[in-house]
Amino acid sequence: MYKNKNKKGFTLVELLVVVAIIGLLSGMVVISIKNVKAKARDSQRVSDMNTIVTALNMYHNDNNAYPITVEEGIYITGSDTLSVALKNNGAIPTMPTDPTNTGDYRYYYQSTDGEDFYLQYYLETNSMSGKGQGLNYVVP
Repeated sequence: MYKNKNKKGFTLVELLVVVAIIGLLSGMVVISIKNVKAKARDSQRVSDMNTIVTALNMYHNDNNAYPITVEEGIYITGSDTLSVALKNNGAIPTMPTDPTNTGDYRYYYQSTDGEDFYLQYYLETNSMSGKGQGLNYVVP
């Protein structure tokens, strides 16, 4: 028996090693993209809170009080009483809502007396403050 030295190609082991390396790299990319998207949503949440607080302060300047809610407060949906009050006052053109707007990931507002307000939102990552931590914005 003799071997043909002119025969070209890859062995099965070489192909399996290449496939394993490609699989590993693609898995790392998918995980990285998932984290980047979560951090982007967290950044949007912080930006939305700043927008809402600015609109609430504009409303307070015009009306000498913050919009009042029932004792339990409300989730901000864009068509809730807070959103309507701020839009009608001209404080905000469209009310921002959470990027996912499901489960814990919803914006919550409460002001029972109009003197102060309470905003709550959750982050997905520890990119800002704490993974899954509810962050509260209270204005006395």
